[in-house]
Amino acid sequence: MKPVAEARDLARAAGAHARAAGRLLATEADHVRAVHLARRHIKRARSLLRALRPLAKPAVERENGFLRAFAHTLAPLRDAHALEEAARTVGARGNGPAGGERIDLAALGGALERQARVIARLAPEDAPKHYLAKAVARAYRKAREAYRAYEATPYEEEPLHEARKRIKDCLHLVEALEEVRPRGSAPKPGKLDRLGELMGAIRDLDLLSRRIERNEVGRAKLARIAARHGRLAREVTRVGAAVFDEKPSRVEAAWRRAGT
Repeated sequence: MKPVAEARDLARAAGAHARAAGRLLATEADHVRAVHLARRHIKRARSLLRALRPLAKPAVERENGFLRAFAHTLAPLRDAHALEEAARTVGARGNGPAGGERIDLAALGGALERQARVIARLAPEDAPKHYLAKAVARAYRKAREAYRAYEATPYEEEPLHEARKRIKDCLHLVEALEEVRPRGSAPKPGKLDRLGELMGAIRDLDLLSRRIERNEVGRAKLARIAARHGRLAREVTRVGAAVFDEKPSRVEAAWRRAGT
C-alpha cells in the first residue's frame, strides 16, 4: 500500500485495500486464508473511509454500506474458523467449518474489485488544515469512549462489539499514517492492535460458550472457558489503561505539531 500523507490519500488507500480483498477472494485457493485476509482488508478500507466522512458524507456512507454488505457475507465463514481456534485453546472441539461452498468467492471478489475503483475516486482535492490531526483525534476519542462504555458493562455483547470496531478504526488510521505519525506519540499502533486482539479473543470465547451443551462434560469446558475469559479480561484492563491514558486534545496537538 502507498503511504498516506494527505487527506486525499485516504480514499486511494481505502480503494487499494478493497481491491486487495477482491483479488484474494477471486484467486486464493485456500478459502480460509482468503476470507481471513480479505476481511482484514475490508475492515481497513472501511476505517479509512470513516475518517473521510466529514468531507464527503453521502458518498462515504454509500460505499461503506457496500463494504459492510461484503463483510457480512463473509462473516459466517470467519466465525466458523474462529470458533474452531477458540475451542482448541480450551481443549474443546467446535462444530466444524461452515458451508462456505455455498458462497461464490470468485464472483464476490470480482464485484469487490469493481467497487474498489469507485472508492478510490472519492478522494477530495482539498481538505481543511490539520485535517489528519483532527481525524486521528476523532478516531481516538471515539475508541476511548467506546472502551469506557465496555469497561462499565464488560459482560454485554454490544459494548464489546462497538469498542472493538472503534479501536480497529483508530488502529487502521494510525497504521495508514505511519509515514507522518509523530514519533512516540499516542495512539500507538502496537498497543491498539494488542487490545483489539485481546477483545477479539474474548468475543470468540463468548460465541463458543453459547454452543456448548449444559451437561457434565459441557460444564467442565465452560469452566475452562471462564478461566481463560478471566485472564483475558485482566489483560484487557491492563492494556486498555495504557492505550487510553492520553487525552484526545493532547493527541490532536501532537499531530498538529507534526504538520498533519
